[in-house]
Amino acid sequence: MTPRTLALTLACAVGLPLACKDGGPSGPTNYDNASGFSNVPAPPGGVAQFSVIPIAVMPGLTLTALGNLNPPGHVLPTDHVYFYAWDLSARVGTTTLAPERDVVMPATGTVTFMIQPGGTDWKVEFKATENFYFYLDHLVLTKTLKVGDIVTAGTLIGKTVAGGTLDLGAFDFTITNTRFVNPARLGMESLHVVSPWTYFTPALQAQLYPHVYRAPTASDKDGRVDFDIAGHLVGDWFLLGMPVDSSSGPYGWTRTVAFVYDYYDPSKVRISIGGTVASAGVWAIDSTATRPENITVASGVVPYLLYSPFDAGFPPYGLMLVQMVTDTQIKVQVFVGATTTNKVFDAGAITFIR
Repeated sequence: MTPRTLALTLACAVGLPLACKDGGPSGPTNYDNASGFSNVPAPPGGVAQFSVIPIAVMPGLTLTALGNLNPPGHVLPTDHVYFYAWDLSARVGTTTLAPERDVVMPATGTVTFMIQPGGTDWKVEFKATENFYFYLDHLVLTKTLKVGDIVTAGTLIGKTVAGGTLDLGAFDFTITNTRFVNPARLGMESLHVVSPWTYFTPALQAQLYPHVYRAPTASDKDGRVDFDIAGHLVGDWFLLGMPVDSSSGPYGWTRTVAFVYDYYDPSKVRISIGGTVASAGVWAIDSTATRPENITVASGVVPYLLYSPFDAGFPPYGLMLVQMVTDTQIKVQVFVGATTTNKVFDAGAITFIR
């Protein structure tokens, strides 16, 4: 186990709000109005821009791009970015908890939704304009808030727990992510998610982007969540028979698999498993294996040995067999512990669909 793997394991063990704990449902239930999301009014004169960094950024603290994977809560690429309490680029965590950090409002917004999934921290969503929303998650509130309150940019509203991350999500209803093959399976946030970094003022972007944990070879530091290509394996898949409207919530997490890309180095394939077909986890594939974007019905049965993305040189976790039966249906089976590709499908194969 590498230091980075150990750090994440310890963080989850002591209950820190990393990606090991989801920030609650994919969105509020007060759908309506022109944007199709919330009928709570936007603040007068609100703007779709962040004019304040919500939490202090300094050397040794990491920011991330969209698309982190951490099943079962984040089987699909995450629709938010993270303000970490340590330096991910060093691949070394710490068992010493960083102090609590103040959290301030990045933009003026009206509270549209609040949820406290567990413990002391909250997920709070705000509406800045009729089309632009954002939320802060894993927030320990120090200011009393309720739906309908208008909170101005720069207002101190809470803090993180010791050693904890802060999540920032943003979505813009003037922008739609169009690569999802079946948009009905995704929450409203995923369909309109945007990189929060692009909505900060240019001066603040200059302070933030140098801290974003992203490979130098990546074409941007923003990441993405929509990887589907119709008729190809790449992207998101859901257990056959699962109701479409259950796909984006907790019921769907363990019934989902994704063939996507790493949020740090998008040239690296990642297979994300929520459960059902195997234990929840994220896996790398051999560099010589056929990439998911190149797999179609014509490819037949494709074997993937599953490796840890962090512990290079370790034996594979097992073998995944996957076959595109039709353009919208795949058959998947994982043989835990297998170290070779000489397996065939048996009664344990499971069908997933778009």
